Amino acid sequence: MLERLRQISQRTWREIRQLDRHGYGTETISRGSIRAVLPSFLTEDVRLLAFRAFDLVAMVGYRSGRIFHVIWIDREFKLYRH
Repeated sequence: MLERLRQISQRTWREIRQLDRHGYGTETISRGSIRAVLPSFLTEDVRLLAFRAFDLVAMVGYRSGRIFHVIWIDREFKLYRH
């Protein structure tokens, strides 16, 4: 997972948006599809993103400027509806 984070960090957000979501890209996750309690600091204006951490493990969090904040690591693909 750390290697994946390092590789993603070498790319711009523009590049990441253009990459396949099953590779090094990302996808937007709707708040309604999350099957966990959302932390109170994730206000309605915060867009949730998912990255493939490795294999079938997803990292879900949000972007703040140049930083991606990981909120969940979904090892079993049960956090959100795919």
